[in-house]
Amino acid sequence: MIHWAFINENNIKQAIRDVINKTNSIRAAAADYNIHPATLQHRLKTFRKLHPDVNEIVSDDSAQENEVVSIQNAEYHSKYTSNQVFTVQEEESLEKYFIKSSQIQYGLTYHQAQTLAYEFAIHCNKNNIPKSWIENKLAGLFWMQSHTVNEFFTNYISITTKYKFTPDRIYNIDESGISTVLPCPRVIAETGKKQVGQTVSGERGQLLTFVGIINATGNALPPAIIFPRVRYKDYFLNGAPTGSLGLASKSGWMTSPLFVDLLKHFQKITNASKENPTLILIDNHETHCSINAINYARNHGIHLLSFPPHTSHKLQPLDVGVYSSFKANCKTAFNNWMATNPGKQITIYDVPALSNIAFKNSITIKNITSGFKKTGLWPINQLVFNDEDFLSCYVTDRPAATSNDQQTENEANNNINIANNSSEEKKKR
Repeated sequence: MIHWAFINENNIKQAIRDVINKTNSIRAAAADYNIHPATLQHRLKTFRKLHPDVNEIVSDDSAQENEVVSIQNAEYHSKYTSNQVFTVQEEESLEKYFIKSSQIQYGLTYHQAQTLAYEFAIHCNKNNIPKSWIENKLAGLFWMQSHTVNEFFTNYISITTKYKFTPDRIYNIDESGISTVLPCPRVIAETGKKQVGQTVSGERGQLLTFVGIINATGNALPPAIIFPRVRYKDYFLNGAPTGSLGLASKSGWMTSPLFVDLLKHFQKITNASKENPTLILIDNHETHCSINAINYARNHGIHLLSFPPHTSHKLQPLDVGVYSSFKANCKTAFNNWMATNPGKQITIYDVPALSNIAFKNSITIKNITSGFKKTGLWPINQLVFNDEDFLSCYVTDRPAATSNDQQTENEANNNINIANNSSEEKKKR
């Protein structure tokens, strides 16, 4: 099941009042108001930073003293808006403008939206505009991305709190391609040599897909390997990690039907059910979002939560903590095989055994737990990102149309209109 839930701000306010007034501990208040303790602790930290002298919060209709602040007048911010430039109403106005522009087919790119936000801040005479905005004359990219990341963490904290997921029930699944021809690892050569050669299996190789499955306690489930074949045969998996799932597709990539098979493999090992639910964190690739996959997950207590676009390189534990080491160890294993089998080529049937060597050396408790920690997923920590962490989305931006492009488009539209008018006149005749 895919969840879209939000933190109840009234509950946050009541919980903060209870803790400030010392009528409840942080954990007790979090439990009473269905809030994750880490979320409440962060909100308290922000509140105390804004109101360092406050030692009591009274109800709205009580008299206020110098050291007492009304809960109605207190400001509560999420982590991503603690230094916000715009008010909530102003940000909603910008959001509506962006959506309206898209609906009339004049959508703004990230760069255009950032420029507009900066100019809007100048127009509103904001006195807390970040220095980077002024230097670049556009809003920071994190201003754009933080809303999406904040929504993800809101959903993540909400579902982990609702179902009381322990780290052994929180999983990450991701695919990674392995070619039969990999770049060679670094080797020793004479100093000053500009080009160092090394024997590899061939010029071009065939691609297989390795599917890793890890959880927040540092454990790894038997992986899945997708072969570039129409039909799967049992001998394909010779030498693979024990319990691995073998699959086949013409391209060697994941498909929607194969993802359902992967969920069945996962459910069989974890015994996931509605009484014993699990959470899977995945990217938002289209093969993960089929109706059959969602229905199977719903019927077996498997909750699916996807990462926002352009953020998996920072939010996905397998990408952050595991796969770089795994690929490096694959290169070494492939190179060792070539050294002991001169004149031979690595085939897709050799890859499972070679990837098993890398699997044992790379997908370790240390790397897995490090991946979950660096992404802020376990222990939960929303303070792990800054303004430079999501610059990669610039790659997918479309450049703004030039005057020549606009002129060409206008001419094309005029030609279409002329053609339509001529057609209508002929019909009238």
